[in-house]
Amino acid sequence: MPTISEKASKALYGAAIHRGKNKGMLLKNPPRDRLARAAWYGAQMVCNPYKVSISAIMWFDDEEREIYREIESIMESFKQATKTIPPLDQDRVTLERLGAW
Repeated sequence: MPTISEKASKALYGAAIHRGKNKGMLLKNPPRDRLARAAWYGAQMVCNPYKVSISAIMWFDDEEREIYREIESIMESFKQATKTIPPLDQDRVTLERLGAW
């Protein structure tokens, strides 16, 4: 498993819910902070690619692109290691529970 850098860790923390029953899951919409948004898109690319805006990714600067790729590769390696999608997206979890995914 790859390790996560401090910058990517903080960005991923900014893309997650901090309180309530969904604590630890990704926010429903991309956050305003640019690095947290890049982490959110990287995680969503593996968890629920239907929420990803390709045009937003095209406009990333180098730092955002680095965070995006790091988070995406970490999520992808988790997916390969466990043979399951990380249950971080609320909509994906609900659709799987209903049998629609």
